[in-house]
Amino acid sequence: MKRFFSLLLIFTILAGSVFAQEDGPDIYEDDYEYLQNGPGDQFLKIELGAIFPLNFEGKLWPGVQATIGYYRFLNTWLALGGEISVSSQFSIGNKALFMVPLTIGAMAQPTIGKFEFPFFLTMGIADHTWANSTYFPAFTLKAEGGAFYRFNEAWSFGLLTYFMWTIETPGWKDKENKGKDFHGLFQTASLAVRYHF
Repeated sequence: MKRFFSLLLIFTILAGSVFAQEDGPDIYEDDYEYLQNGPGDQFLKIELGAIFPLNFEGKLWPGVQATIGYYRFLNTWLALGGEISVSSQFSIGNKALFMVPLTIGAMAQPTIGKFEFPFFLTMGIADHTWANSTYFPAFTLKAEGGAFYRFNEAWSFGLLTYFMWTIETPGWKDKENKGKDFHGLFQTASLAVRYHF
């Protein structure tokens, strides 16, 4: 009897496996969409390049500038953050102008494939040193644009330029305009790298 029940059990298991209906492979629907930039994503920006005076009538030479910035995305194309720059230029009389603007603002960034086109608008204050005289704070406004190639998830490389308007650049007052604010206008051209995290 035990042998009969054992054979019946084995026959039932084998028959079930032979006649079992095959449904085909499981289909897993993945509705996850990879976003190059999403809410909460952040990046650090480092740029190095040249700065050109625009309204100094040839009395100030082009110089060098460096900028470091931090931004955090609110959605896929808008980020808030800030940056600090350092620049150095010399006059035809070999006097040095050092500027350190600290600005905060927003960035809008359209994206086409792996190419990103950020546009920044920031404002803040700057410290100016000219021929051993220091002026702080000086109101500063920067408008910046550029193009980047997203090399991988963490790194992008590109070119940037910004226009900077700053009020009261010390030392650039002549006797006729003594006591009046001077509006300094500058343009930059830089190579930049961004680390995304």
